[in-house]
Amino acid sequence: MIIDLSNFTPSDYAAWWGAAVASLALLWNVVAAVRSGPRVKVTVTPEMQIFPNQAPTYDKIYVAVRAVNVGTGKTTITHCAGYYTTNILGVLLKKYRQPFMININNQTGHPVPFILDPGTEWANLADQEFLMERTENGRVYLGIIHNQRKRPIYKRVKLKGGTSENT
Repeated sequence: MIIDLSNFTPSDYAAWWGAAVASLALLWNVVAAVRSGPRVKVTVTPEMQIFPNQAPTYDKIYVAVRAVNVGTGKTTITHCAGYYTTNILGVLLKKYRQPFMININNQTGHPVPFILDPGTEWANLADQEFLMERTENGRVYLGIIHNQRKRPIYKRVKLKGGTSENT
């Protein structure tokens, strides 16, 4: 089918222009709807220490878990969790994982449940010695569970001296 533009009237051009603008507006509304709501970014940083060294932390080394809500809606962090696996399939399949929860106290992190408003941050510390024991033969992942997502958000912990280190 060939469109003959010589027979177009100004109203035809206006109709095509309107159709194009309406299509772009619909596309923009779909993008805005998909990107609305909470979006949580999680980072995991090993080899962290609390200064000054006071009770109950003393000279312990921790892995810091940080979650930031970069979205437009609220969410509630319900758990700080992790898992370790000795099999590469554990990254993809739950049956090869050994899950665990991180105990949170006021000295090493924010309590849960914690309401994470847009632009706010939540942090917690996990005992690195506990994690090092598990990385000798596998990989360790830490993250959070929040109420606006069905699955947890995990990040791999890259510890020195274990097999979880980048190679």
